[in-house]
Amino acid sequence: MVRLPGVLSGFARGKVWAMASTVDKQPKIVDEAMRAFLAALSRVEPSAPTWSLGWSAHEVTAHVAAAAQERADLIEEHLAGRPTRPTRTWQEREPPFRALPDEQLRDRLVLEAARFERAAAAMDADDSIVYTGWEMTADRLRTHSHSEAALHRWDLVGEDGTSRRLLAEPMLTSHALAVFTAIPALGTRWIDARFTTRPVRLRSAGQPDVLVVPGSGLSLLAPTDDDFVIHLDPEDRLLILWGRCPSALRSPTANAETVDDILERLLG
Repeated sequence: MVRLPGVLSGFARGKVWAMASTVDKQPKIVDEAMRAFLAALSRVEPSAPTWSLGWSAHEVTAHVAAAAQERADLIEEHLAGRPTRPTRTWQEREPPFRALPDEQLRDRLVLEAARFERAAAAMDADDSIVYTGWEMTADRLRTHSHSEAALHRWDLVGEDGTSRRLLAEPMLTSHALAVFTAIPALGTRWIDARFTTRPVRLRSAGQPDVLVVPGSGLSLLAPTDDDFVIHLDPEDRLLILWGRCPSALRSPTANAETVDDILERLLG
């Protein structure tokens, strides 16, 4: 059975899961994707399943909140002149957030997201910190947070108009490839040569092609017709890159399908 996105578990029954009563006193969030993520949370039950396999909406929220806190901590420590330290893993930083009652967790997310935005704004244009082993400027950190919020919003509610618009942003595709280069463990499927024995271009109108080279990974190139080409909507292409299964690409005859199943069908 294909899992339904969390919104169908809560919103379809007319429930609204608001933030705590202190929400009006909380800081405002600048980033559009994070604001959209927060709005989506108000329509999803804490226990609702999501498209992040095995994670509830509460667990996805804890993941996003803990990441925002860690980025803010690292920036503030850097600005205070403290020694550089390794980024804590999600296994280290998320349990305290998961343990919070959901209403408190959602409020903490707002506070940590706003703290990250303030910290990033305090960095100079040419300043950087090391996050997840990757040296990142304030602009790169903001893009990373924006991308994370857009993707996890899709995990919560699926492919509505807001998700499609956010995920179609060209900068999120180029950022995904930069992430896979800087953190190879996140892009291992794209180095795996088992999906195809020939170069394949994943093409979205108006954007550079994503070239898949067996055994070598991904690159962004201007469109040409030298290789086998698969045409995808930009939001579907981004979801595939991040290991998600866009509904438009799922087989109607499959009870459950992974992104690897979709890739074998598309690239085979």
